[in-house]
Amino acid sequence: MTKRIKKPPVKPEVRQSWLKRHEQGESPPKIAQSDGFDMRTVRKHIELAKQEREVKEARSIVLRNALERHYSDLCNYAERLGGYASGQASALATQDEHIRIALRQHLPRSPIWGYLHQRDSLQQGITQHLQEAGIKVLEGIKSDSRLSSELDADEAGVVPGIIGALKFQIERWTQGMSGLNLKNDLISEPAEEGFVNLRYGFSQMGKVKEEHVRIIRDVLEDWELRIKQWEEYQKLEKSFTELRRVEKNLRDELAVITLRRIVPGRCKYCPL
Repeated sequence: MTKRIKKPPVKPEVRQSWLKRHEQGESPPKIAQSDGFDMRTVRKHIELAKQEREVKEARSIVLRNALERHYSDLCNYAERLGGYASGQASALATQDEHIRIALRQHLPRSPIWGYLHQRDSLQQGITQHLQEAGIKVLEGIKSDSRLSSELDADEAGVVPGIIGALKFQIERWTQGMSGLNLKNDLISEPAEEGFVNLRYGFSQMGKVKEEHVRIIRDVLEDWELRIKQWEEYQKLEKSFTELRRVEKNLRDELAVITLRRIVPGRCKYCPL
């Protein structure tokens, strides 16, 4: 009796070749005859090759979806990062901090990190200059002799009203925007005899004697001229100008990320 020779195991590349040939129309018996294998072995390994391919395709889909979501997280974060305009709250969720780390690992040499640092520093400086200018306005108006000597006790809303309006003017003008206008925005409406309800734009000053309206107008006009000469005002103008430049550069860099939709490099959160 002839001793049966055991064939070596069928290699993965062989069964994949059988699957390809089968899908191109070659039958398992023909493959078996051509390659010198038992037909049952060919059928078994064709089925096994199908399963291997399905697993590989499934893994590929999972990896592709994970990569798409990862890139989407990075791009969405970059879009939010560019959306924090000056004065906006920029508190980030815990997850955003992880995405920030990931984006920095992907783009460690990107100029966006320098721009973000500059933006934060400028915003802190602006807050400080606004506070300093606000204190200067408050102290100046409270000590203005034209108001302290002329206004009565029942006109207590005038001083805080002027302070609020002047603070508003500083913030608007230093950003290059129009503020309140004495000609159009200082509005008095009739109240009880000898009094008017006075407001400067949004800023309510309450009930004021009619003869005091001119004094208040003069005080406002005087202080609006003064504050434009202050050092704090000049610093604010310069800071807002620089902030606009930095924010534009930052948005331009972030737009490359958000519009490209694929971030080069790798991070520790990249799908394997």
